Amino acid sequence: MSLTNILLGITVLFFLILIIKNTLAKRFNKKICVICVSVFLTWLFLLILYYMNFYENTIILSILIGQSTLGIFYLFEKISRKEFTVFRLPFLLTLILIATSLIKIQEDLFYSIIFIMILWATFTLFYVYRKNKKINKFVNKIIECCRNW
Repeated sequence: MSLTNILLGITVLFFLILIIKNTLAKRFNKKICVICVSVFLTWLFLLILYYMNFYENTIILSILIGQSTLGIFYLFEKISRKEFTVFRLPFLLTLILIATSLIKIQEDLFYSIIFIMILWATFTLFYVYRKNKKINKFVNKIIECCRNW
C-alpha cells in the first residue's frame, strides 16, 4: 500500500465522517475531531494488516499512531485542570510507550514500565506537595515549561 493510497484513504474517511457527523449532529451531540478519527481509523486498519502480514511499512504506521498520541496529549491539556498539567511529561511518555508497544514489544519493555511508574510516582509527589513554597516554585516551572519559549 503506497503513501498516496494512505493519504487518499484518510481524505475519503475525512469527508465520509464529516458527512456522517453533520447528518447525525442533532442525535449525536458529541464533539469529535474528524481528522483525528480519520487518522485513527487509518492506522487501526494498517495495524490490523500489519499483524496479518499484509502491510509492513512501520514508518508510516508509526507516524500515524504518533499523530493520534499527540492528539490525545493535546486533548488532555485542553480538558484537564491547570494543576493536572504537571503530569504532562509522564502522560506523554506513557502514550509513547503504549504506541510503540502496538507495533513491536521492545526488549526493555519491563524497564520502560518501571521507569514510567517511577516518573508517575515522582510527579505525583510534586503534585501532592505543590503547596510547599520550595516545591511550588519548581512545580510552576514544570507547568509553564511550554508556555514561554
